[in-house]
Amino acid sequence: MFRKLIFILSCFAIFIAEAQITTWKGPEGFSSDAFFQVKVNGTPVEVYNTPMASYCSFDFEKGVTVEVTTKYDVRWVDIRPSRLNISPEYVTDNTFRFVLEKPENISVELNGRIKEQNLFIFSDKPVKEAPLEDKDNIIRFEAGKLYSDVHLELEDNQTVYIEGGAVVQGTIAAKNKENIKIKGKGILDGSLNEQNNRRGIDFSHCKNISIEDIILHNGTRWQVALFHSSDIHINNIKIVSEDGGDDGIDLVQCQNVLVENSFIRTKDDCVAVKSGSMSKSFDPTIPTDNILVRNCTFWNSIWGNAIEIGFELYSDEVKNVRFENIDILHVEAGAALSIHNAGPSHVFNISFEDIRIEDARQKLLDVAIFYSQWGPDKVDDKDYIRDNYLHGAWDGVQKIPNGKFEYHKQFRGKVSNVTFKNIEVIGGMLPFSVFHGFDSDKNVEDVIIDNLSYQGKKLTTKKEAKIRTQNTNNLVLK
Repeated sequence: MFRKLIFILSCFAIFIAEAQITTWKGPEGFSSDAFFQVKVNGTPVEVYNTPMASYCSFDFEKGVTVEVTTKYDVRWVDIRPSRLNISPEYVTDNTFRFVLEKPENISVELNGRIKEQNLFIFSDKPVKEAPLEDKDNIIRFEAGKLYSDVHLELEDNQTVYIEGGAVVQGTIAAKNKENIKIKGKGILDGSLNEQNNRRGIDFSHCKNISIEDIILHNGTRWQVALFHSSDIHINNIKIVSEDGGDDGIDLVQCQNVLVENSFIRTKDDCVAVKSGSMSKSFDPTIPTDNILVRNCTFWNSIWGNAIEIGFELYSDEVKNVRFENIDILHVEAGAALSIHNAGPSHVFNISFEDIRIEDARQKLLDVAIFYSQWGPDKVDDKDYIRDNYLHGAWDGVQKIPNGKFEYHKQFRGKVSNVTFKNIEVIGGMLPFSVFHGFDSDKNVEDVIIDNLSYQGKKLTTKKEAKIRTQNTNNLVLK
């Protein structure tokens, strides 16, 4: 039985042998205890702050006790996802603790508030792998260091390794490359990307992509953006941000994608599947196809949607997209589950299954075809957009000017063969759902809603489920 802490100074990690806990020391001054102090089995864990939430991370093998001390007066603590049934013990007015039996990504919310500084706790099992060596074509960012103004352009067969405790401020990009990886327990900080209008991770026309374990901190643009790429695996990443253009993961005309085990808290869409471009080189015959998102936790703030297919859907087909076993903690506006077809695509063979929604404030299921400021027939004129804005259920949707219906209809597509199965609203209000085709031809059809429930009660009619349909054929609620 070991009784001493073993310090591995080469990687700035701290291991507590008895409980097999791993933590990391970050760059001087980047972490802060201004809002929270966190201890795991009595050992301090560094806390990092963004403008809207704090977070910390550590690895462990067996059950641990997490103790949180905060500057706030604490009367109540919600720990989500609620399916974990984690109950805190209140120690003092500003200290509480709870047990994690196994690694989880959780949200700790104080006093029923979600707009004050929340705390996210990210924990994993320790990774046991052979150390990467420079000869393996590695771009390595070392633990405990801050790297500023980084803009990487990757080549074939390269790996970016951000060690736990490293902070990289900047972007990672690749174009027409194969066999590229981003990995490690460190942080990719997007706080400064708005200044140069760059995305956090920006890959285009790439193949065999792996992104895993990293934390994306305070992004101000799309954070993981993949364009016209295939054979993609995104695993166990964490995203914490609050900006109007901060989509978590965008998959634009991609094929063969697996996203899993990730935690995403964004102001705009958590995950968006798209298929669009106005460039002359865009080939609409290449589909968005075979995408699976599973075992994830999402929190969407006041813009966008938790899970989105759209708005930019320009290719001929968007098909075989699945979302499975997902916890949606909060959707402060927008929709929990959405398909927004603002282009000519036929969207079909889509499924949403085993999804738990804890708090959604506006829409639950939202499938719509419309004329939008993000469609291929959009008008890039600020006055036109303002004057024709349709103030209603959707952002960015435009009124159709008199005499222009047939013109805009030619740019519209269809949505068909959509399944919602085992969708549970387990807390908060019951939002309304909408299924809206453009007209009787460009419509929504063949929708199955199987086992939709609100706080344990199965909803069997459109009225009690608060569903409105228009230009929608063969919607079955069972």
